[in-house]
Amino acid sequence: MSQPIRVLIVDDHPIVRQGVRSLLSAFPDIQVVGEANAPATLFAQIPTLRPDVILLDVRLGPYNGIEIAHQLRHNYPDCRVIILTTYGDDDYLFGALEAGAQAYLLKDVSLDELPASIRAVHAGQRLLSPLLMDRVLAEFQTRSAQKGDNQLGTSDEDHQILAHMADGLTNREIADRLNFSEATIKKRIQEILEKLHVSNRTQAVAHAIRNGLI
Repeated sequence: MSQPIRVLIVDDHPIVRQGVRSLLSAFPDIQVVGEANAPATLFAQIPTLRPDVILLDVRLGPYNGIEIAHQLRHNYPDCRVIILTTYGDDDYLFGALEAGAQAYLLKDVSLDELPASIRAVHAGQRLLSPLLMDRVLAEFQTRSAQKGDNQLGTSDEDHQILAHMADGLTNREIADRLNFSEATIKKRIQEILEKLHVSNRTQAVAHAIRNGLI
């Protein structure tokens, strides 16, 4: 008999974690090996728990699931990531997929759909909630026609700052890494937002990942 799929649940709401754990306990081929409510707890557990699949909310209180998915892709490429969230916003959807998530599911999935999705992702498939599919196809058609337009004007240093933003560093931490003042970094980030035609850090990171800037 094959080993069960090892799942780690990442959500800042205890009742959600308990509900998902209870649901998955009915399936002998899936084993919930742990829970986390923040990035630090998640990354501390991965080496010991060795999850095959991580169920990750796109928003964890003050933390950004896109940035977490990006870090997982680089640090633990063998872990499959399923975004399980109530948020279907385009910024989250496209940002998370292009940050390395293998699936994006809304929390209204059926009782049978979640375990089936875990099995499929573990087997190497990519999945989307059906309600999101038309938006993904339409968006990629638009991007194909406009490919490269939003990348104009960004420098290697801009890309460096974007990479640090994707890793979740604060303005002060980025300034320390690059030997600039915090005020300079704050100004540079604002300039980057203007160059990319986005309004906040989350959108900037999503755009950078999406267009291969980092």
